[in-house]
Amino acid sequence: MINEILNQDKNSVWIMYNSENCDPYFSKFITNKTIVPALCILSNNNKFLIAHALDVENLHDFKGEVLTYDGENSLIQTMTEILHKLKYPQVIYLNYSDKLDSQTDVLGYGTYRFITDNIIADYKQRNIKLPDFKSADAFIYKLLDSKTDEDIFYLRLAANRALEILNVAFKKIKIGMTEKQILNLIHNISGFKSKSLRRYNIIKENFSWEKELCPIVLIGPNLKKGGHSKAGNQMLQPGHTVYVDFGIQIHLKDGRKYSSDLQRMGYALKSKEFSAPPEIKKVFSTLYEAIDIGIKNCKPGVKGYEIDKLVRDHITKKGYPNYNHATGHPVGENAHSPGTSMSPKGHKRSGLPLQENGVYTIEPRIQIKNGGSIEEMVRVTPNGGITLCERQKNLYLIRY
Repeated sequence: MINEILNQDKNSVWIMYNSENCDPYFSKFITNKTIVPALCILSNNNKFLIAHALDVENLHDFKGEVLTYDGENSLIQTMTEILHKLKYPQVIYLNYSDKLDSQTDVLGYGTYRFITDNIIADYKQRNIKLPDFKSADAFIYKLLDSKTDEDIFYLRLAANRALEILNVAFKKIKIGMTEKQILNLIHNISGFKSKSLRRYNIIKENFSWEKELCPIVLIGPNLKKGGHSKAGNQMLQPGHTVYVDFGIQIHLKDGRKYSSDLQRMGYALKSKEFSAPPEIKKVFSTLYEAIDIGIKNCKPGVKGYEIDKLVRDHITKKGYPNYNHATGHPVGENAHSPGTSMSPKGHKRSGLPLQENGVYTIEPRIQIKNGGSIEEMVRVTPNGGITLCERQKNLYLIRY
């Protein structure tokens, strides 16, 4: 995959720097077996790994050329020798972000200056045209967004585990419970680890984000709040909607991890009610229809802002206010992973295309009192999206 990316620009290289595993993408795509500062140079035909003599014995599995440096043969000197061998590339990609993405902005300003200043000095000394330094954001997004079949398998397990917990929780939620009590209920249910996951080399499961915010629980009047609000003392009363935003992260023996991110919505029945009233049914059906539109259009190459507009427009055309967050985001190791953002046009990552076999959420919101939100995890295919677990097709009904 890395070679395919760099083949688009044959006069370029991607330089990655790592020390004490400070760069997670170096550790993920190159090697996690270096401790002392190391540097990898990737071109369309070659992979060079410059490692300290202390670490080199651990790198026999690296598929490329390993060069050793020590006190007499410095890291930078070896780097400039490789750039000479590659005929002084004119585009050099580095692991910083030009899209204000903290997850890919990993190089650090000091390290950026250390690398670029030395390259510039070497090019000037040899009267070579100075290179353009560019962000490797797009490379990282492409590598992370597109999942293998095995990745999809484990993401599906994580999604179904979260849904299993939510299904149990909505059967136990009672009128009179507060948002905090519902959060604690879900924490207690999550404490009973899934026996079915053990057969898949899963050694641990935990929450997809901070425990005090996982799940996010909002009831009735609080549905007007932003989607990241902490559970409070709002009590569930008859006639209230309630929504839960929740995810489980599973850990494999080999160190890999996969997250899920789902939202489910319920309604507390009033006395003598057997189903939700028309205004609540309309909220739910509008959300379902908007997600359906998004799923059908989740195809490779479609831009993030295109999905966002289709989904968002359906909400507003039904007479509801615009919501104040992205329609969707990538899911992978973390619930919010780097990559294409399904946000309005103009957002720095909304112009990126969806990747085939990428997994993204679709999560529109009706941000009113007694509104709601539903979130599904969707795999991108040429024929449209496929959800990773069973969709919510009906409201959870909470009875006396």
